[in-house]
Amino acid sequence: MARLDDAHSHALEAIVAAEDVLAINATLSDALALEGISACYFVTPLTIDARVGRLFTSLDNSPIWERHYRKYLHRIDPLPTFSLSVAGSFFWPDALQRTELDHHGQRYLEIARRYGLGRGIGVACYGPQGRNGFLGTAWPHKAKPHVKVLQWVNNVAQTAWQHCCQLVRMVETTPVLSNRELEVLSWMCEGKSNSVIAQILNISRSSVDMYVRRLFAKLEVTDRTAACVRGYTLGLVAGRDLHQLVERRRANPIMPLPS
Repeated sequence: MARLDDAHSHALEAIVAAEDVLAINATLSDALALEGISACYFVTPLTIDARVGRLFTSLDNSPIWERHYRKYLHRIDPLPTFSLSVAGSFFWPDALQRTELDHHGQRYLEIARRYGLGRGIGVACYGPQGRNGFLGTAWPHKAKPHVKVLQWVNNVAQTAWQHCCQLVRMVETTPVLSNRELEVLSWMCEGKSNSVIAQILNISRSSVDMYVRRLFAKLEVTDRTAACVRGYTLGLVAGRDLHQLVERRRANPIMPLPS
């Protein structure tokens, strides 16, 4: 890649200097914004079998799309699997024209278009000991992205993911949460009560109580605050405070990240 200008160099330095997963997400967003990209999502682990439980993080995407992705779209999203066959980043849907998608993959792209993800840049992210993931970014511009933009997304994604792997080491085992447990944890970190979460997810209050108990056990905590702190630390959830932090940093780029 050509020599980076100061803004791009500082963006990469900020990612590497981030002290926790929340800060990585904020600096990642800042870096992508340099090329006019505001919305993205990340899934891990990256495997051929989409039925494997995946950790899902979304920033600035439609809440409706996020809810459907957690519920079932992650099973038919063809982009993470496709990224394994590509060296570097790719622009969809163009890159998929050489691939024969099944009706599930075609259905996913149709749904994604409704929520601003019909065109985007994707890249497989590789970390130590097989810890891989996929970053997908929405591309809101009419013109196709220049190759330098594709290279920048690749640089940003690899830098952020590898630093994340350093912060959350293998010795600190990330608990495996079901998609429903991730939903409950996400709403819990938004400050919603169990009864409100039950209404949002259209399940019984007793079911939410059960999921909360499971979360406490898996996260090895005894209260809601500790569960949310551990969820943020491990990158299991990105709540409203992350979105507000990113917006404040966009409005005031010199605002320091929380220590």
